[in-house]
Amino acid sequence: MWTRSPAPRPIASRAQVLFLVNGAAGSAAGERAERIAAQLEPGSADIVYRDGGRRLAVKSMAIAIRRARPQVVYAMDLAVANIAAWALASPRTPLVVDTGDTPRQFLDLVGAGPVRRGGAAALERVGYSRSRRIVVRGTHHADQLRDRGLDHVAVIPDGVDLSFFRPHDVWELRRRLGLHRDLTVGIQGNFTWYPSLGGGLGWELIEAMGRFPHLPVRAVIIGSGPGIRQMRLLADHHGIADRVHVMGRIPYRDLPRYLSLCDVTLLTQTNDPSSWARTTGKLPGYLAAGRHILATRVGTAAQLLPEDMLLDYHGGWDTTYPDRLGARLAELSDDPSAVRHAGLQLCELAEPFDYDEIARRCAEEIRTVAA
Repeated sequence: MWTRSPAPRPIASRAQVLFLVNGAAGSAAGERAERIAAQLEPGSADIVYRDGGRRLAVKSMAIAIRRARPQVVYAMDLAVANIAAWALASPRTPLVVDTGDTPRQFLDLVGAGPVRRGGAAALERVGYSRSRRIVVRGTHHADQLRDRGLDHVAVIPDGVDLSFFRPHDVWELRRRLGLHRDLTVGIQGNFTWYPSLGGGLGWELIEAMGRFPHLPVRAVIIGSGPGIRQMRLLADHHGIADRVHVMGRIPYRDLPRYLSLCDVTLLTQTNDPSSWARTTGKLPGYLAAGRHILATRVGTAAQLLPEDMLLDYHGGWDTTYPDRLGARLAELSDDPSAVRHAGLQLCELAEPFDYDEIARRCAEEIRTVAA
């Protein structure tokens, strides 16, 4: 997850717009909320971040709503904490839901139990049907909602700060980290692991390297999460632990520099409805940093990237995908300089994701609802 650490502003007595963020200050959701708030009139918006467990978050967010008495509540993510707080504190206040995920479909994918799936379905019914506006990140998600009879939908994708997200010369850092001899393949994000599937974010790269033991590549893992430990165990199992480099959680401002360590970045999404609904914040960041991308032929990436950067993915969990990924990486490793050049050509594709424009469009949706 991209991280940044702004100081949360105090809750005003009469905020016009109150953002409820299902994450901490510095999270990707927090970054988006801060960007949108900056596009509103000075002093008209406040942000409440999630702090602690679900029950505590619901209570603190509900108190903030009652104290601020806003004209609009902006729920950043379709989550129990912020939707429940709005419903308990002020259900007559106009609600905007900004989400990049479909909770019920995702829980179906990972094999969650009926109670969790039923709860997610109820959350979607309340959040979608009682909101004045639903802001989604991709056209496929909008189509899914419109097929359900919901027409109060706006498509506004994830953004990237083009003022400092750009390619960096990091040759000295690569040399210091021992990454200067081989093709580097990177993934950035919050690394989860799903025992029911036998993997999570990053699994496909470690597995591909294990299945192609002589592949001259090194893995660069940027982020944190419970999946890191599982990937280390998998790398040990395959005997490639010395070729897996974990950078840990990187501050948002430093992220472009660390992405520049990666000759190739991976954007692996499963071929199911929950993934087709996503844009993901990774795609704009990889584009702006000028990284070569290998993505599955799913969602926005399938519409945007050149054909030679796309790979097929079969179904909700494809155990054959690491074979195709490994074979493609073997081809790319023959000419790393061509790989880097192709990545730099992607920078111009990031322009539609400029965070200033993305935030301005979200702010206009808020003004429309408030009016």
